[in-house]
Amino acid sequence: MIIGPCRLVRGGPTPGVLEQAGVRIAGAHIAQVGPLAPLRASHPDEKVWDAGGRVMLPGLVDSHAHLARHLARGLGLEREADWECYDRALAPEDVLWSAMAALAEGLRHGITTTYDVHRSAGCLDLSLSELANAAERTGVRLATCYAVDERDAPADRAAALHESASLVRHLKRRRSGRLQAMTGLRARTWQGLDALLEEVSRDAGEAPLHIELASPPAEGERWPGRAAAAPGCLWSHAERAPLALVSEARARGDALAWARPGAWDQGADPDLAWGSDDGLHAPPRPPEPGSPDLWRRSQLYYSRVWVSGPRWAARHFGEGLGTIEPGAPADLLLVDYHPATPFGADTLPAHAAAGLARAPTWGAMVAGEVLMDRAALIKVDEAEIAARARDCARRLWRRLS
Repeated sequence: MIIGPCRLVRGGPTPGVLEQAGVRIAGAHIAQVGPLAPLRASHPDEKVWDAGGRVMLPGLVDSHAHLARHLARGLGLEREADWECYDRALAPEDVLWSAMAALAEGLRHGITTTYDVHRSAGCLDLSLSELANAAERTGVRLATCYAVDERDAPADRAAALHESASLVRHLKRRRSGRLQAMTGLRARTWQGLDALLEEVSRDAGEAPLHIELASPPAEGERWPGRAAAAPGCLWSHAERAPLALVSEARARGDALAWARPGAWDQGADPDLAWGSDDGLHAPPRPPEPGSPDLWRRSQLYYSRVWVSGPRWAARHFGEGLGTIEPGAPADLLLVDYHPATPFGADTLPAHAAAGLARAPTWGAMVAGEVLMDRAALIKVDEAEIAARARDCARRLWRRLS
């Protein structure tokens, strides 16, 4: 397949912009990138997906989400205890349709890869299979885990680790390129984090770790200055981490994702990935027009949205993820953004902050498969998803009342 004509943003830390571009797809990867006319002339028999001059971007990576919490919209949950009650009340069908709705919403906002942390004590041994089912039906990439909480009883911790390990074994047999199993930890204290890391190192095998800093450290509690885990962890809610942990994690090659404003200034850190947490499955809000130092903030915004998350996700889903280059995974977006001012590498960060990041998604592809065309999802029925999710939400809310 050949896609074009489009304004092509190559992605990566030093992005280029190519006008009147075309991209040739072979299987699940990008085969060629260049001017559209020569591509079509060289491959006259290939199908052409008419991009209509739209902007082509790499798919976005959401580095920290709670897909099963999508059904809580309208409940107004704020306290941690309320969220824990919600998680315990989930049934398998709630997990499935909540995740389907969240992933469909994410795809509409350009999210093609999601890192999910899950808890559902009422259906622990069925939960990750439902999440995997939702991702396969939607067609997107998903890395998920069942989080072991430091407050869990020993038997519950063992069951949570077993659930994640079971998905690891299942995916190894299936060799699915769009699904990744992780081991999840939910730490509330530094002592609890150390204990969980020690336990996981014995029982979790080689699955990558997704460590959620579930709450700010207690007053007076100090980071002991160690993180006894194998390199390559994903630390979510990094805004709650002390700078010493941030520095140590960076030195080890870990990734850090933020979801909400925190105690230390993340405003100058371009290497932070972003996560939607339990909110809207969309990229973070760009800097407001008129913000102080707007140009620098726009550059930071581009780095966080298009560079940091894909750099981490490429370890699991293929080298080159987040770029539009030959050999990279064919995870692409076509967005309805038609700039009236010069659009190039030098102005791209400003365009990203001014509207490109929230432009409507017209087309989407993951691993060479078209998932959205003309703003309509191809593999799933959004009306059915919404109806089934509403039915689940009504029953779930009654159980919580």
